[in-house]
Amino acid sequence: MASQKAKQIGKGKAEMQPAHNAWEVMKPFVHFGLKATGLLASTLITIVKNIPKPDKAKQPERKNTKIIKI
Repeated sequence: MASQKAKQIGKGKAEMQPAHNAWEVMKPFVHFGLKATGLLASTLITIVKNIPKPDKAKQPERKNTKIIKI
């Protein structure tokens, strides 16, 4: 008759420790996030700076009354 050995899941090997800590795994993603946030911020600042101001839109036209004699 065959022996009746019951195998238990996860008891065969010693528990494995993670090879990396969380910071080393997440560091590239954090770096990318900071760079992307900086890029978006600079883009928004540039857009806001280039919006024409209401005062500058209605500049009075200068009448050129000077006569140039040749």
